[in-house]
Amino acid sequence: MASGIIYLDIDDEITSAAARVRSSDARRVALVLPHGSRVATSRINFRLLSRDALINEKQLAVVAGDPATRALAASAGLPVFGSVGEYESSFAGLEVEPAADDARAAMPARPAATPVAAPANIPSQPQQSSKIDPTAPLPPWRPENPTRSAAGAGAPNSPVKPAFVSSGRRSIARLPVIVALAVLGLIVLVGGVGAYVLLPSATIVVSPRPEALPPLVLTVTADPAVTAPNAESLVVPAVKVPLDVMVTDTFPATGKRVEETRASGQVRFSNLDFLRTNTVPGGSIVSTNAGVRFRTNSTITVPRADLVGLTVFPGRATVGVTAVQPGIAANVEPNTIVIVPKGEDPQALKVVNPDATTGGTHDEFPKVVQADVTAALKKLSAALDAAFQTRLDDPSIAAPGATVFRETAVRGDATPSIDPATLVDQEIAAFQLGLSATGTVISVDPSPISALAEQKFRASVTAGHELVAGSINVTVGAASVSGQVVSFPATAAGQQIAELDPAALKALVLGKSLDDARAALAAYGDARVTTWPDWVGSIPTIDSRVSLTIQSSVPLETPGPSDAPS
Repeated sequence: MASGIIYLDIDDEITSAAARVRSSDARRVALVLPHGSRVATSRINFRLLSRDALINEKQLAVVAGDPATRALAASAGLPVFGSVGEYESSFAGLEVEPAADDARAAMPARPAATPVAAPANIPSQPQQSSKIDPTAPLPPWRPENPTRSAAGAGAPNSPVKPAFVSSGRRSIARLPVIVALAVLGLIVLVGGVGAYVLLPSATIVVSPRPEALPPLVLTVTADPAVTAPNAESLVVPAVKVPLDVMVTDTFPATGKRVEETRASGQVRFSNLDFLRTNTVPGGSIVSTNAGVRFRTNSTITVPRADLVGLTVFPGRATVGVTAVQPGIAANVEPNTIVIVPKGEDPQALKVVNPDATTGGTHDEFPKVVQADVTAALKKLSAALDAAFQTRLDDPSIAAPGATVFRETAVRGDATPSIDPATLVDQEIAAFQLGLSATGTVISVDPSPISALAEQKFRASVTAGHELVAGSINVTVGAASVSGQVVSFPATAAGQQIAELDPAALKALVLGKSLDDARAALAAYGDARVTTWPDWVGSIPTIDSRVSLTIQSSVPLETPGPSDAPS
């Protein structure tokens, strides 16, 4: 008789058990299950083993000392035994004479054997003594009362009817009906296990949800002393741009040097007093009606007048005169000096210049005075400031992409083109003077600020999370200037996503109901759980039958060396 006994370990899976049944050379195979076997965790496992044995033309039985295991196997339609000895003793009557029905009826029952129903498709062979052909096709064993079989396995005095002993007294006329019922039963059995072509499985896809990171607010300072952006100190380079400016102008000299000479000539005094002479001291002042004064050069005495009859002939004397004030105003016409010196009687003494006075001159020479230089320097300083502001507007003073911050502009001291003191008293009509100065202004290229803020933001990602690709958004605000310090406010925001461990999540849901599995996975993202067959209501306990993948709904950043500022 071809039979095989396969001993399973407690950790053997159903897949390995099925493979060992298929590889057995025996047609009748008994699986010996230890207490706590993983195969005995589900009735479905026993049904699948029964279906696989049927397909491979094996007659399968289960040997287990655990009543619960035997009950679970019996409910799946498998014959069960409490020990290997019980299983082996169940085949002891398969070689008796078929005609000895009475003897078999009187034979005491074998202990602890499970009663099984005789298959309907085995025809009776009355009055013949023969052995069962072990090479003949074998239908599955069907216990007559699985519940009783399971519960009574191993109990004494349990009647056992070997699965493959035909009742020799059955009529051959019933053979077509029996065959038809067997075929129908086989169809029902095959249809019942059709859903178990493969073991139950579950497919789980978890999509972690992106979560927003708190915005990171930074203040980045531009410093001319640094040459590269620094994410630790939040500093970017600044450039102190030198600016040279110069202005020159020509200014008129408003001062002058005047050179004048006094006019001179002669005057004639006439004395009408016939009683006495008149002495006119030198330096006496005579003048014109217009007020041009002359001073007599010497003292003269004018003789008294002569009286001839009633006619008076005045006495006369001539003296040279010089104009009191230099200039051309003293060049007067003849007969214009007519005012006698103060204190003289104009009725008795007369004066006149017979000829015009001459020699009075007035020449002017331009000259630079201090006021001219002071005014010129003031005007040039204002022009220098304007030129400096104009220079600040020149876009070429800064590198491409850099911004010039006018608030940081400083103009140095002005330097004259020549010493202004040397210009004073120069007799020139105009003079040229210039001023020059060197100033500075700070320019900043703000482009590294975004990269610096982004690098700083990356460091704020929560442990066990990854950044969502392209989610970082950096906003750089308007710069503020305090003296020579330029500062930029920057705000960085973005999203992160949790790094999930598929193995840990799978272990979390093995054996759980679908609702419990979805609830357990909800904390980690959106979970899609499907099972096969679709009526399976729980996640299999077999790790290999559960597929769990992490599928991000958003692109994640690829790790790599950062080219951000350091």
